[in-house]
Amino acid sequence: MSAAALDIPKANILIVDDQDAKRLALAAALEPLGQNLVLASSGREALRMVLNQEFAVILLDVRMPGMDGFETAELIRSRRQTETTPIIFVTAHDRAEADMLGGYTLGAVDYIFSPVRSEVLQAKVSVFVDLHLKTLTVQAHERRLRELEAREAKARQDELRRANERERRTARFELLKLSSAIEQTADPILITGRDGVIEYVNSAFEAITGYSRDEAVGQDAGILNSGLHDPAVFREMWDTLLRGEVYRGELINRRRDGSLYHEEKTITPIKGERGRITHFVSTGKDVTYRKHMEEELRALNASLEARVQERTAQLEDVNGELEAYAYSISHDLRTPLRHIASFADLLSRNALEQLPPSSARYLQLIQDGARRMEHLIDGLLDFARTGRHDLTPQTVALDILTREVVRDLDNAPGAKAVQWKVHDLPVVQADVLALRQILTNLLSNAVKYSQCRDKPCVEVWGEDQGKEVVVHVRDNGVGFNMAYSHKLFGVFQRLHAAEAFEGYGVGLANVRRMVVRHGGRVWAEGEEDRGATFSFSLPRVDPGVMLAPAEERTSEGTPAELVEKGE
Repeated sequence: MSAAALDIPKANILIVDDQDAKRLALAAALEPLGQNLVLASSGREALRMVLNQEFAVILLDVRMPGMDGFETAELIRSRRQTETTPIIFVTAHDRAEADMLGGYTLGAVDYIFSPVRSEVLQAKVSVFVDLHLKTLTVQAHERRLRELEAREAKARQDELRRANERERRTARFELLKLSSAIEQTADPILITGRDGVIEYVNSAFEAITGYSRDEAVGQDAGILNSGLHDPAVFREMWDTLLRGEVYRGELINRRRDGSLYHEEKTITPIKGERGRITHFVSTGKDVTYRKHMEEELRALNASLEARVQERTAQLEDVNGELEAYAYSISHDLRTPLRHIASFADLLSRNALEQLPPSSARYLQLIQDGARRMEHLIDGLLDFARTGRHDLTPQTVALDILTREVVRDLDNAPGAKAVQWKVHDLPVVQADVLALRQILTNLLSNAVKYSQCRDKPCVEVWGEDQGKEVVVHVRDNGVGFNMAYSHKLFGVFQRLHAAEAFEGYGVGLANVRRMVVRHGGRVWAEGEEDRGATFSFSLPRVDPGVMLAPAEERTSEGTPAELVEKGE
């Protein structure tokens, strides 16, 4: 709220000087402040004005005849009402040191030296004027606040009387609404005394039990007892209720016509003013239909479990036949392939010089194709053997195993120098042979695709993510297009030309198969010409927990999944 809204008057500024010219000059300099300027020609006149008015600040000339500025200031300070009024002494430069010492002793707040500079005088005086106006504003706010508080107190009293009346009406309405809700709810409700005698039942109770209100009221709640429960159930119920606790349970009750129904029951003890239990409120829910459904579901689950076991046995047989078939096919392909390769080599040694260039080129393509086919068959056999290898989980220090694999790769014939960054790696539970093969395939893959760099770099680190351990292998190689990342871990799938990078697309498929058999997962992220990161996870497994045997888990999924996919 503004000062004008609060009716704050202008500040009074007292100018005391015995010389008319100096007095008027000071007044002219302060005129732009827009406050009330009061002029006094002597100290005595100034004292009379101080008695009748309140001033924001007093400009007091030091050298005045009769009563000088120091005497006037001392008298002003002697009054309790004006002891804190700011006083600015006006003095000449040649008297500054002596006058300032005496003035500050009497409580002066500042000095102005003659001749007076208007902007300096306005700046100093405006500080005390603003402080005075703010003080008046605070006082006006306090008065206004007291007035508002008085009005608000009266308004609150009036509102409190009206609120009490509304509460009484609301309480009557709520009581009526509660009574109607209890009466019309779909769940049975009954209220008994402490002795278990029924005092109230609602319509739902009548509909579910078959007892009318007149028949139920006055009877013991035991009229619903089916006799199928052990007496200990009811002893526990009463012990719970008499301790003042809520009882929740499921009971089989008997209707008036003798039929049975299942009810989820909640009984709440009600205490009187002295804390003694006086009544019990029982609410229930008829769950007979749900119980029948549960029985049918249990029977269906038992039948389904037997069917699943039968189907699993069939799938295990099919899976074994599929692996044996793949293994057999791979071996059977070798005989005709060796014939092709052998005769092509003989032809190359005996007649290469007699062959025209085009025929020599065709012969070279036959030899290259035969060698590539042989490598593909070897990869297929490796892939088949991976599925039959039984896993023997044990505690493995990943950092030690990784450094062994790195050392083997560095010592391989023709290996190019690689900058290795192997960070801390966790201890896991896994098959050590499978884990070594996983790391070998991933690290050799990273080395292969980063050989084109001047300074190939491969980084390995691990993360403990609570329920699983994750290992990352990052290289600075050629990377790959993420749009084709789903092909990375497929058998014989390649994202780069065979001429650029050797390999036959089996290594990553074996990695996926072995990781999945451990209950983990494998994925990759990359960007063309920006390197790639291959990651795999292993679940945390207690040392005593065995992994699934080879015949129950494959890198491509369960036997059921393989048969459904036609693999």
